[in-house]
Amino acid sequence: IMEINNSVAAWSAGLAAQRLPRWDELPDIDLYLDQVLTLLDKYLGPFLPENGGHALTASMINNYVKLRIVPAPVKKRYGRVQLAYLLVIGLLKQVLPIPDVKTLLESQFEGGAEKRGFAKAFDCFCTLQETAFADMARQAAQLETAAGTRPALAMEMAVRANASKTLAEKLIAPDAHLSKTFKNVSTN
Repeated sequence: IMEINNSVAAWSAGLAAQRLPRWDELPDIDLYLDQVLTLLDKYLGPFLPENGGHALTASMINNYVKLRIVPAPVKKRYGRVQLAYLLVIGLLKQVLPIPDVKTLLESQFEGGAEKRGFAKAFDCFCTLQETAFADMARQAAQLETAAGTRPALAMEMAVRANASKTLAEKLIAPDAHLSKTFKNVSTN
């Protein structure tokens, strides 16, 4: 158990220390897609699973633009607004279906760059995400002692993640999830 405690404690401390860039820290020059991909990997890498993949791919980004989830680039160049959207998508797509991510983006970043609150909304998202990771890291260190084994801790964290995901989906589209729940109950 001591070896597991040390590795989870070290990982938790490292994760809690990670920081997402704020609006004013994003490049203020327009970037080509390959530059955007490099930045996304740099910014999101510490927060994603260690499977060696990229945060987002060129085809994913092109699809998000076609689906109007991300504003279209201007002359094949992406600005701060697109980068901010892609950072949020890169994190949230890990736990929510893309249509739900789109709904959240529309509700939180409504008005795009023209609206003065866009930068503030993006910075708020970054703070919320960092706080959630720091809280989770603290919980993981405490739960590991109680759980005793890595598989037990993994189960505990997976169950908590599922509960959080379920609530988030309910809050995003309450009527759709409510009707689906009642339909499932009435057919059983």
